Parts: sequence; structure tokens; C-alpha cells
Amino acid sequence: MRPLIVSSDVELSLQDVVEVAVQGRTVALARSTKRLLAQRRSELKAFVGARENKGVKIYDINTGFGHNVHFSVDDAGLELLQQCLIRSHSSAVGPDADVETIRATMLLRARSLSRGHSSVRPEIVETLLAMLNAGITPAVPRHGSVSASGDLAPLSHIALALLGEGSVYVRGKRKNAAAALGAAGIKKLTLGMKEGLALNNGVQYSTALGILAAAKFDALLKTAAITTALSTQVMLGADTPFREDLHRLRPHAGAQRVAGWIFALMKNSPLRDAHQPHDIDGELQDPYNIRCAAQILGTCAELLDRARATFRIEANSVTDNPIALPFRPGADGKLERFAGQYVDIVSGGHFHGMPVAVDLYGLVQASAIVATLVNLRCARFVDASRNKGLGSDLKWPGDLDRTMPAGKTHPKHEELKRRQSVSSALMIPEYATASLANAIWGLAMPSHLFSIPTDAGQEDHVSMAANVGLRLHDALARLADALAIELAFGYQAAMIRREMRGIPSRAPVDREKSGGKRREWIPLKAAECELSPVSEEVLDEIGKHFKVVTQDRSLSGELAVLAREVLEGSFVRRAERAGMRF
Repeated sequence: MRPLIVSSDVELSLQDVVEVAVQGRTVALARSTKRLLAQRRSELKAFVGARENKGVKIYDINTGFGHNVHFSVDDAGLELLQQCLIRSHSSAVGPDADVETIRATMLLRARSLSRGHSSVRPEIVETLLAMLNAGITPAVPRHGSVSASGDLAPLSHIALALLGEGSVYVRGKRKNAAAALGAAGIKKLTLGMKEGLALNNGVQYSTALGILAAAKFDALLKTAAITTALSTQVMLGADTPFREDLHRLRPHAGAQRVAGWIFALMKNSPLRDAHQPHDIDGELQDPYNIRCAAQILGTCAELLDRARATFRIEANSVTDNPIALPFRPGADGKLERFAGQYVDIVSGGHFHGMPVAVDLYGLVQASAIVATLVNLRCARFVDASRNKGLGSDLKWPGDLDRTMPAGKTHPKHEELKRRQSVSSALMIPEYATASLANAIWGLAMPSHLFSIPTDAGQEDHVSMAANVGLRLHDALARLADALAIELAFGYQAAMIRREMRGIPSRAPVDREKSGGKRREWIPLKAAECELSPVSEEVLDEIGKHFKVVTQDRSLSGELAVLAREVLEGSFVRRAERAGMRF
């Protein structure tokens, strides 16, 4: 993997961020950007030192911060002002954030500073990048940001490590920052004017949470399409609700995309083909959790699209305050020699996290929507009155009264009947999906709608984006657990169908001569019990981690492994290797 070059005029992609944060891709500062930053810093120093500006207050240069803005700082205190800012603001609380999130935050902060509107020395950006390359990650407590004025506390902890203070992680171990920097040959910094606030004023922590969450949700959404295809087939559902021509009549992009996925995942399914004619099973429509899955999951796909667009804008934006813009001299002609230089120090609100918060919340909503759908299907799986012959709680080998032609019984009927009488099989995992869906609903409290003023009322509207982002990651973990359970249910059901070699039916025996009699059971050949080729590949992947439940056992360990594989995208990759194109 080639090093990522951070440049003032080249955008980062979301994948770039994931590769650096998660996969350890190396980074470097473009030479042209290094020269640009040095020039902009020189311009600012000359402007601040100009005789015309003697005694002039410039926010963040020679004043206090926030509601302390009325305090003036003399030349001797300019550096100490910045050090004190970072030390005092490094007051986040709670357990440390994960390393990947902080690595993403560091890269995003470096990218923002590289734009040249923050007037920092190139050494600031280079030190951030050197720490990334050396695997040195500041220890940052998770909680304490209101995400306006930026993620002050988390970003301050990152900046604190640049000073050689605080703690860092190196290869999973917590170490003293100064010692870790020294061992890596990285010189600790002393911040100059404006550099402290440039490091801690922005919503890179919240954006990092969003970018990494979007990557995870992408895998979860595709896995949800896979579980939909599996569940539809083993529950003897139809693929017609996912037809392309149908979705052209209501062309929501997300629904069209997801419908295409599910239809492709079910393509050439022998089990689907076996019961497709109405006179086989007598069924007309599937429940909404199957029939409307494309519309439901498609909405989630569009929430993901919107979030990605927002996060990409944010990843490449200048978000600190104040910001340096080209100087335009006044009519009096004073300071005309600085015309066009980036020394116009403008206060604004680019640090406010509301754009990020709204789309972080969109992904929380999407997680809740998917989890609800999963729970509804799992509830149907364990309901013998609705699962079309799979029996109560997916007990092996299904409904014993319907697994053989009339008048015959399974050769081990009595033994299996006794075993089923004492078995709960997959009863409790269905409970778990209800618990998981409810837990995600609880995480869906819209923090961004509940602003609490801070900074003695100066910062009277804040976004709480970081809180939304932290809960989003918790929601994604619970959604992975739920999807893991549906994968296990789909696998168990597929194995039961193969053992049963038949499907239940409500179709008339003979429309003209039956006298109202209906079929009860349609026998199938072994080949007719198979799922689509792609689905069979996915079943094989599930089977590596989950075995058919023929006797009761604890399933927690297997479900945890499945959930881990869901988060890592293992089932999506297996489907892709089988020819599926998401």
C-alpha cells in the first residue's frame, strides 16, 4: 500500500481515512504543502508584529479564549497561553477511546491544518503524521465533548501528546508520551501563537467516529441484504418483490439498489423454484419483513449515502477558529503591504458539529430500522404456526408431524419426539434479538436536539455530535449481534429443509375435483432443497462458525464469533467471491 500524501489541494477519501486508522497505512506531508504552511506562518508573524498592530487585540493571538476573550496577553505570554490552553482542556473523562478512532482523528486534524488557513508551522502537521507512522496514539478519554466549539477535550488530549505530556498507546500498551516520542525519535513540540487552538478547535473526533461507523454500517447493511435473501428462501418466500421492473415504478435509489442485491442473491435458487407455482404451496404474499425489505433497507442505504457525503466534506474542511483568509486593506491604506496574504483573522462557526451530528444520528436510526427487521423475522422463525413447517424454535429436524408423507413417520420419530419435548433449541436467541433491537432504540436518543449551554453561556448552542457518534458505535455492535443470530437461524432452517425434503402446502389437491381438500405436504428431491449458488457459499461460511443445533447447547460463543465475522465483513466477502456484486 503506497503512503498517503497529505496535501493542501488533494482531498482525502473516506477509504484513505479507514486505511490509515485501521490498516496502518503510512502518511507523509507533501513538500509543496510544507512550503505553503511555512509561508503562511511567516506572513502571520510579520502581520502580528507590524507596528500598526501594536496594542491591537487579535482573538487567539493575544487574548484569552471563550468567555475569557476580554483578557489581554502580552508578548511574553503568547507561547504559555497556548500550552495552558491544551493542558487545561485535556480534561475528558471515562474509559479511553479506541485507537482506530484516535488515529482517524489525528489524520483528519492534519488534513484540516494542511489547508493553510490555520497559520501553524509545518512541524505541527509533520509531528501528527510521524506519530501515526510510529504507531503512537494519544490516550483520549471517550467523554467530555459537546462538539461545539469543536471536540475541545478529545483534541486537546491529542495535542497534549505532541507536547510530550500525558499518555499514549504503542502496540497496545499505555506509555508515557515523552518516553514514547523519544524512543521513536520524534521531537516534542512547544506550541507558538495560535497553534493550540488550531489543534483543538474542530469536530474531527466526531467525524472520525462517523467515518469509521459508515464503513462498518456498509458491511452490516450488505449483510442484512444477505440475511434477507437467506430468510426469504428458507421461509419459502418470493423473489418477485425485488424485481427491477417493479422498483422502476417507485425509483428510490436506495430501494432499487437493495432490491437488486436481494434479487441477485436469490438468483437460481432451486428451493425458490420448487415452490414458485401457486398450485404448489398456495401462498400469495409474504409478510412485510420480507416483501418490504428493499424499501426498508433501501432507506437505510440512502441514510448511509447522505452520511458519507457529509463526512467527506467534513474530512476536507477547515474547521478551527479563527481562520486566516486573504487580507484586504481598508480605505486608509494601512497594512497595504499585506494585501492578499493570509493574515485576515476571521472568527466564525466552522467548529460547530451539527452537520455531523445529524448524519451520525441518521446511522443510529438506520441501525434501529435494520435491527427491528431482523427481530421480526427471527420471531417468525421460532413460531411453528408461521414458519412453514420448520417447527417450534427451529428444533431438529423440524415439524415431525409433517416431515413424511401421510401415514408414514420418521424412522427415529419417537426418539426425536422425546428429544424435542425437552428442547428449547433457538428460543432464547430470538429473545436476544428483541433485547438487541430495544437496546438500539434506547441508544437512539437524539442528543443533538438537546443543547446545553456551556462556557458561561457564550457557547449557548452545542451539537453533542460526539455523544451521538459514541452511541452509534455501540448500536453497530448490537446490530452485528442481531444479524449474527439471523444468520444462525437461516443456517439452521436451511439444514432442516434439507432434512425434511418437503414443503408444506395450502394449495387445493385438484381445483375441480378436490371438494375443497388441500395438500398438506409436497415432497422435494435433495437438489430442490438447495438455496441459490451465492447463498450456498454463505451457508458454508456460516457453517465454519456455527453448527446445526440437534441437541441443546450454549450458543453464546458461536454467536459472538458470528457477530465478529459480521463486523469484519466476512459474509459479504464470501458472497462477492461467489460472484455477487454489491
